[in-house]
Amino acid sequence: MKKLTRPFYVSGITVAIMLLSLFAKAKTIVVPKGTPVKLVFVHALSSKTAKVGEIVPFHVALPVKVHGQVIIRKGTYVKGVISGVDHRKRFGVSARIKITLNPVRSVFGTAIPLEPKTKGKYTGSRSDKAAYASGGAALLLGPIGLVGGYFVVGKQVNVKAGSPFVSQVSQKVVIRVREKRR
Repeated sequence: MKKLTRPFYVSGITVAIMLLSLFAKAKTIVVPKGTPVKLVFVHALSSKTAKVGEIVPFHVALPVKVHGQVIIRKGTYVKGVISGVDHRKRFGVSARIKITLNPVRSVFGTAIPLEPKTKGKYTGSRSDKAAYASGGAALLLGPIGLVGGYFVVGKQVNVKAGSPFVSQVSQKVVIRVREKRR
């Protein structure tokens, strides 16, 4: 019986040594938090028709490199989801759209979490000048200025397909890369 277990014991050690050699040849790439990832909208988007929960597809506009190594290829699909919509309002308050991004896959298969560069903020412009003007008119002209400000309506958010959207890596990611044997 000892003769039967000995070959299995030796082969087990051989397998363990082979596995250790595979891990020994692996290197790591650290993707820092805040690494920019430039995206482009695949489809047009408007605050007039946007709904919370709607999918917003993006593609990576430029390859993302860390220490000269490409970690995200140009053209990689990124899925966004609308998480908030503020429609335009009176007194010059413009519409805004908040987008949450799903993780993107690196060339090594690792999921890399993304966030909009303006984390927690909405996409779109605010015409604060119009809102301030309405408030100022109300102070100077009283009720007449207030009525005039009521008719100043903010702008819609209208994004064309191909428009840029700047995002960034939301947390440090460590990618294990196996080097090719020569």
